[in-house]
Amino acid sequence: MQFLMSYIDSNESDSNSYSTLLLCAMKNPIRIKLPTFPSFSARVLHNWFSIALVLPLFIVGMSTFFMSHEEALGQYVIGYSSEAAEIRDLLTTTDGRTFLATKEGAYQATENTLIPIEALSSEIRMLEQLNDGRILAAGKYGLWISESEGAWVKRYSGDIHGVQIEAQLWYLITKRQGVVISRDQGLSWQKEPQVDQLLSSLEGKRPLMLGDFMKDLHTGEALLGKKYEWIWADILAFVLVLLSLTGVYMWWKSQKRKQALL
Repeated sequence: MQFLMSYIDSNESDSNSYSTLLLCAMKNPIRIKLPTFPSFSARVLHNWFSIALVLPLFIVGMSTFFMSHEEALGQYVIGYSSEAAEIRDLLTTTDGRTFLATKEGAYQATENTLIPIEALSSEIRMLEQLNDGRILAAGKYGLWISESEGAWVKRYSGDIHGVQIEAQLWYLITKRQGVVISRDQGLSWQKEPQVDQLLSSLEGKRPLMLGDFMKDLHTGEALLGKKYEWIWADILAFVLVLLSLTGVYMWWKSQKRKQALL
């Protein structure tokens, strides 16, 4: 500054112009504008994250509802998958026919292809031939028996994990009812008392793993039991779907209100 003033004094003819420039520079200094980042409030972040998660929350809620009622709703065919079939069992009958049990249903094999059995379009885990030539098919949603002209008749409804045939006695190992027995080829069923008595001796002695407990807590079985866990799933599904729909409605109303103020 001192150098500048001495320069101005030495050039008195231009002192007025230089003084004017100096005063302008002091009053209006050069400002460099740096790039700024947009500022987001917690409310704005909440709103945008809510909008981004609406679809995932809606899907989770709807799928939870269908999963809790899988036995009633899970048997409907809505399309066909391109993935390879997961084989569960294979049966070759005494007359040379071949059947395959898969996760997607049962098929009868021919020379070049597999023919799906329409009545067995859900997961089939076991195939067994009876002495009279009829075939039993057991799976996730029940037990079927083949009759004349390729017809299949359902003899039991439930999740089956094992089948044992002893003369006129049919045993089923089921997920919900334990071991059930039939003495009339599946027309009626009752629990096997000896197995129930043995299983009751394990009450209070089975180890409870942390992973299993967390899973039961997640599904609601630890709170309401296996029979009523679907209530827990339905409540959560309803809440998720409701939050998704009301969130979209509130966002739409706020955008409409902003446009009205412009």
